[in-house]
Amino acid sequence: MINPTEFVTVINRTSKMLHGTWNGRPYDYAPYPAKTMVPKLVAVASRFQNPIMGRGTPMEDWNSKSEYLLGIVELNDDISPIEQNDKPQRWDTELVNGRNVDVINTRSSYEAVRQSQPLAFDGGFTKP
Repeated sequence: MINPTEFVTVINRTSKMLHGTWNGRPYDYAPYPAKTMVPKLVAVASRFQNPIMGRGTPMEDWNSKSEYLLGIVELNDDISPIEQNDKPQRWDTELVNGRNVDVINTRSSYEAVRQSQPLAFDGGFTKP
């Protein structure tokens, strides 16, 4: 459990202002190499809200392989400078598509049976 009164040092690894939100309150993080002291809960939430786009897969998300634009010094995060890229989404779809991924049919077995055998029309809940 994270101690809500423990403060940690957060470093924004980019050259642009970053933002995070905790409990409805916004927090701003000045560009590298500025350091910001915030409660540990706020720091962890802000870190997760600022991922490096286009990196990793859903299987790696929320663990040590994930990469973020904010680093927490006391948690031994990487605090070296980096910039956000132009990828439009969180994960690298080139890694996901075609490799180590099972494609799951979106229709349930009930839906497949229902479509192959049309339901008989008996008026349902309405009276003629």
